[in-house]
Amino acid sequence: MSTSSEHPSQIALLGGSVGRVAHSLLDLSRWDPSQQPVLLLNLPADEQDRVLLAVRQDPMRYLQPVFCVGKSPLFPMLADGLLSQLDERGPDILERLALLAPREHPDEMEKLAWYSWPRPYFRLLPRWQAGCRQGYSYPLLDCLLGADAGASLPQLVSERLLQNEQLVDRVRLCNSCNSAHLNFVDVCPECSHIAIQAKPAVHCFTCGHVDDQDAFMQQGMLRCPKCVTTLRHIGVDYDRPLEKYRCLSCHARFMEAAVQARCHECGQAHKPDDLLVAPIYDYRIGKLARHIAREGTQQLHLPLTWGAPMAMDHFPWLLQWSNRLLQRHGGNHTLLAIRIEQLAELRAELGLLKTQQRLGALLARLQALFRDTDVVCQYADDQLLLLLPHTNVEDWQILQGRILALNNVEGLDALTLNVKVEPLPTTLGEDTGLWLSRWLDGSLQDA
Repeated sequence: MSTSSEHPSQIALLGGSVGRVAHSLLDLSRWDPSQQPVLLLNLPADEQDRVLLAVRQDPMRYLQPVFCVGKSPLFPMLADGLLSQLDERGPDILERLALLAPREHPDEMEKLAWYSWPRPYFRLLPRWQAGCRQGYSYPLLDCLLGADAGASLPQLVSERLLQNEQLVDRVRLCNSCNSAHLNFVDVCPECSHIAIQAKPAVHCFTCGHVDDQDAFMQQGMLRCPKCVTTLRHIGVDYDRPLEKYRCLSCHARFMEAAVQARCHECGQAHKPDDLLVAPIYDYRIGKLARHIAREGTQQLHLPLTWGAPMAMDHFPWLLQWSNRLLQRHGGNHTLLAIRIEQLAELRAELGLLKTQQRLGALLARLQALFRDTDVVCQYADDQLLLLLPHTNVEDWQILQGRILALNNVEGLDALTLNVKVEPLPTTLGEDTGLWLSRWLDGSLQDA
């Protein structure tokens, strides 16, 4: 395969000369990726970071490889490497980019998949920013996904677009507003006042009086202000209490101060043990991102964490087996199908990631309606099949009503549910998969 050095016209150079042939640019707006697909930067650090941000935020150029002569704060997060790595990495990125089939209006999942897959060394790296509410941000994710990038990260991991690579740090967050801008202060354990002072105390053995050491000092000697005994020998005449701190507000004495975490954002105060602990990771590309980039298609994945999830390949066999068991020994099961109407339209409007979030909220409510012994599988993007053991007509009618009631729940009104029910046993025929498809599309009654 030809390298970038064999085709120097493939490289656009922004900044001072670097001792190799490249197409020099006066400014970024003159860069045409169709003519020079690789951008090389030789700029001061702050200017280099501005250009890197501009490229990764540009919907027409964010996929292009960008290399730098020197490093800058955003270099590890947004650039593809140094000049010395250009000939090694550049051709591989361009070769993989040529295999992509990007569509005109990609959603968040597609943008991340198209960016990460052509880069075998891809890592999503965090950056500490004092102005960031949670302390760390992911600059690349902010560029690709926009304002909701931080909130989308857990979803991207759960959907397997990203995988945890290495634990970088742990931050503690306010459990009221999720801010990392906390101040840890020592306070009185009795009244929680901040005005505390380390003051040595004296305990008089003669009368039992306890007070600050200052109150016992008279003419350079320790003398009890209550019984006027001169205290010469520690352990004989007096000792020092372990409570070395004193509150200037309530005058309580204590051995150790309590610690309070005060949030600069919302003003709430919490015990350190009550704070949220957030691990900060580096991430690498996940399985779903590879699939989206290579296949160009993606299925809506319904996070089925309830009941007994089953692959669609096995469901027809289980249905046939259960049906024959009922025909032989008696009993009642129920086959139930839940269809989410107009899901494709909702996905086109909101994008895949936000649609997944809506589905997650819906399934969390459905979870409360079913038992651990109910078998569930995803038949299609918009359809679930459930096998409900030992349910009669009255049982499934009640369940059907509760499922349809979710259509009126605020926040889920964009997702309309339809329910189809088939009491078992019934006549399935020899091909259970065919029977299922005909039952779902309504052609079974017409046959």
